[in-house]
Amino acid sequence: MSLVVFKTAPDRDCYVLFQTVNDCPVFIGDRAKTAVRLCIEAETAVAEAAVAGKLDRADQTGTSYSDGEGGWGAEGVMVGEYMFPSDVGSRFLPRANLEEFVRAAAVGDVERMVELSVEMEESGSVGGGV
Repeated sequence: MSLVVFKTAPDRDCYVLFQTVNDCPVFIGDRAKTAVRLCIEAETAVAEAAVAGKLDRADQTGTSYSDGEGGWGAEGVMVGEYMFPSDVGSRFLPRANLEEFVRAAAVGDVERMVELSVEMEESGSVGGGV
């Protein structure tokens, strides 16, 4: 499973693991818990240095992507339809709403998740004036 790490804000000890296959968050926690979860999700022995490298990059840029995708300057990320009822589909999640969205998802608050995200048009662009 391919995972990217997003740090929710520069001044917060809060990280989100985002599964790139389904475009959905799978975990939220502090740095220590996120490091442990990264090792578990890898399903193999992952060098502590590699985990620390991902987290260090997220600390510096907001994301573990080496090209900075989804980092501090990004508008947001796409959240896959897997996260929502079938009539909702994929949505755009503004980066500023990342932490609150994942916390809502953790408790199954779909209504709040929809409120925090923006409808995607068929073209893949963001609708609703964003």
